[in-house]
Amino acid sequence: MKILTFTVAILGLAVEALCAQELRPGAPGIAHSEEFHLGAPVSDFNLRSMDGRSANYSTLKGKVTAVMFFSTRCPMSNAFNYRRNQLYKDLTGRVNFVVVDSNSNESLEEIREYARAVGFDFPVYQDANNIVADKFGARVTTENFVMDSADVMRYRGNMEDAPNPARAKHHGLRLAIEEVLDGQPVAMPETVAFGCAIRRLQR
Repeated sequence: MKILTFTVAILGLAVEALCAQELRPGAPGIAHSEEFHLGAPVSDFNLRSMDGRSANYSTLKGKVTAVMFFSTRCPMSNAFNYRRNQLYKDLTGRVNFVVVDSNSNESLEEIREYARAVGFDFPVYQDANNIVADKFGARVTTENFVMDSADVMRYRGNMEDAPNPARAKHHGLRLAIEEVLDGQPVAMPETVAFGCAIRRLQR
């Protein structure tokens, strides 16, 4: 029993190590066609809603918009579920949230059931063929982006600097949103996003 417990613990640490990758924009090894950049406008893009319908960013955005990439299977992404919900509850009506799953190995049905099971209060969308993730240059879950009323990207990076909320010292996404809402420059416009690599379609 002790050997089994030790083995499980080691496997768990190995999975966490694989998932807890810190990837900066421009890091090698992940093919993408990044179109959207800090300080520049984001153009319209298309997503799939949970009922299978097409949804355009132009109809989902608000005066301030946060695009959040997540995964149903990534332990690191899952660690932020409660905080995603809380941020949405705190800022709904002032900020529009577009929560996206771009993983090629996670089906529309799986995403739909996962969102229902964990009790997300916000709608989620599928990024078929990871086209939107490529445009943003998103590499991991969870990675986040904030756009202002002119659709200019003002922030990209993590939600917080630790998956354990008790250890988080910098709340990057929330601070960036608050600064944009206040019409102020974002003090730290780019932070290191960490999590599991987005499973991209092999083209």
